[in-house]
Amino acid sequence: MAYSNASQDKLYGLLPAYVRERDVAEGEPLRALLRLIERQADAIEEDVGQLGNNAFVETSEPWAVPYIGDLVGTTPLFDENRVRDGDTARELFPDLEGPSLRPPLVIRNRADVAKTIYYRRRKGTLPMLEELARDVSGWAAHAVEFFELLGWTQWVRNHLRMHAMRTPDVRSVERMDRLDRAFDEVCHTVDVRPIGQLDGWHNIRNIGFFLWRLGAYRMERVSARRLGGAADYRYYFSPLGNSMPLFSRMRREGDEAGLATELHVPKPIRAARWFEDLRAYRELAAPRPGFTEFYGLFNSLAGFNLAPAPSLMLLVDGNPIPPDDVRCRDLENWGQPQNALVSIDVENGRLALGPDLLPAGNVEAFYHYGFPADLGGGPYRRRAWLTRRSVAETVLVVDDSGDPGTFATIGGALGDWVAQGRPNTAIRIRDNRTYNEAIGIEPADGRSIAIESADGFRPHLQLDGPLVIFGQHEDARLTLSGLLVEGRVQIDGSLGRLRLLHTTLVPGVRIAEPDPDLPPPPPAVPEPAISAAAIDGGGDPINTELRVELAFSISGPLRLPDHAEGVFALDSVIDGVGVDAIAGVGAADALGPPTRLERVTVRGPTRVREIVLASEVIFDGLVSAERIQVGCVRFSYLEPLSRTPRRYRCQPDLAERRAIDKVAEVSGPLSDPEKDAIRARVRRRVKPEYTSEVYGQPAYLQLSRGAPVEITEGAEDGSEMGVYAHLKQPQREANLRVRLDEYLPFGLEAGIIYVT
Repeated sequence: MAYSNASQDKLYGLLPAYVRERDVAEGEPLRALLRLIERQADAIEEDVGQLGNNAFVETSEPWAVPYIGDLVGTTPLFDENRVRDGDTARELFPDLEGPSLRPPLVIRNRADVAKTIYYRRRKGTLPMLEELARDVSGWAAHAVEFFELLGWTQWVRNHLRMHAMRTPDVRSVERMDRLDRAFDEVCHTVDVRPIGQLDGWHNIRNIGFFLWRLGAYRMERVSARRLGGAADYRYYFSPLGNSMPLFSRMRREGDEAGLATELHVPKPIRAARWFEDLRAYRELAAPRPGFTEFYGLFNSLAGFNLAPAPSLMLLVDGNPIPPDDVRCRDLENWGQPQNALVSIDVENGRLALGPDLLPAGNVEAFYHYGFPADLGGGPYRRRAWLTRRSVAETVLVVDDSGDPGTFATIGGALGDWVAQGRPNTAIRIRDNRTYNEAIGIEPADGRSIAIESADGFRPHLQLDGPLVIFGQHEDARLTLSGLLVEGRVQIDGSLGRLRLLHTTLVPGVRIAEPDPDLPPPPPAVPEPAISAAAIDGGGDPINTELRVELAFSISGPLRLPDHAEGVFALDSVIDGVGVDAIAGVGAADALGPPTRLERVTVRGPTRVREIVLASEVIFDGLVSAERIQVGCVRFSYLEPLSRTPRRYRCQPDLAERRAIDKVAEVSGPLSDPEKDAIRARVRRRVKPEYTSEVYGQPAYLQLSRGAPVEITEGAEDGSEMGVYAHLKQPQREANLRVRLDEYLPFGLEAGIIYVT
């Protein structure tokens, strides 16, 4: 039998030439029929091929993984098959690459099933348990046998326990800094309390699993932010000019049978460990390798060796600073080093240059910062969120390469876009530089313009004034994607759609710290991140078709007219920074447009005309909706006295009803004052608590360990409410506990301890 390798018309190509010639003369009805048959045959062939793939856990479809797990006798865990979140992003953004815009899940049920036999062969060993915790939860993990850290009364003549004789080395700052932390090596007295987050660790039965939930995000060639003028020696690693801890890069373990060390987990670099790292390097005999455990080149340059897993590096005027010239210093109160030395404060993310190093150009930083998720502008992979080439007629590239056809500035790319007649265009930025520009855009009717970063980059836009959109273009579209914007967006004309995709509009516009040598600036009212005009010069309403859409983004306050089409936000943060998060234009009590929010954290009061849908949202501020006859709020937290449409399983309402019913079952019917007292008690307990409320810090708006379970597990599928619902953190912890119960040696007790 003959076969054809053609991509289409395979069956038609097998026909004799005279049959095809006659079919062409008849208008090709046979070709059309065979194409229908071929389409169904391809579907059957693909299904048969997938049946073979489903026999192997590495290539099977997600639904087949539990069945393979049943064959090896493993307990099914929560995985992607149980996630029922709607694909609203695919409906809102059909012009993106895709095909799927769902956030990737790090719940590794497939890896767990694939390594079941591997785990069982090493069952009960500490390295295996640590690897299991890392594979199942998706978090960096370190396991500690706390009974090995107990101090014992020694019998010198028999059974001498040398490991139980480690007394504190109070002369070592680095070792004492690890005391009561994950990598502590000092012996302790017994603690008979149940093992928990903060206590009960050191006991005969206990094994602790330290987990790091924050990720370390790699930044390359970032423009360090100078604190003062051209002669100032003070810099921040952050291009926003704020203090933040520098993180170490997560790296693979060198020994699969060993345990993770401090170098194998993503965590803030300790100053004591950083000091010892540089000191040990300077004690090496010449010639030295050119890198330390933390400091070294991210990319190969002439004359320097590439570090195996660097965490930070500096370039001054394009020249790399060797580790011989780097010193660990506390720069809380600043201080200039001598000659050509560089002082680095890893806990505050600051650096100071010696007088011989003051640059004529830029100081470029390579570093890692910490954050809970792939959210806002970031250097993570987001290829699916780029504009499809079939939609963008023109792609204009912006970088500092100087290659022909590229632009050095965003303004230059916008000028070329205007010269071409404003076609559907994507301006794609391919570096992490700071772009200090004034940007004004007049879109074209029925056209789209996107300013986006290339996959894996996070450029910083330090706007000189607001990004102004002008002209009356009710059906035009503007997209900001993958950007860190220090500024605000101001729609002076009319626009059809404004989209923020994986973008940060810095809450409060800027967070740069003031110069301590200058008088502090007067306090200012936070400016809105996005504002739109409600009427034109003649008093007629404009922006009636405006849709503001946010996905995996961070924004400051929104000020939009109530007659706009609406605000649509998915997996995002809207931070009011002390003022209304969403409100109208003009008067202080003006209402904003209709809103649809899914898995969003809103900080500050919300005043809108209507809430179409709010699902798994944290409204950390009073909510006031004018129309409450339509719409729904479900699985969300709302402050008491909020005015909303009908609610379903919202907090603290649900907790209040349960508390009242529980007391009524015991004591009988309650009076109104008694019910009010119970409500007040529940409201004091059930409210969101965060690890950090300040943008720019690693754990920004991450729910703290002390937050009430009604919020941390209050989403529809049992995950947390708010912007980090897609991380499925309660399910990941539950998966880990299930596996530990199966693999932990008999008689031992496991404790899960979150470090970040």
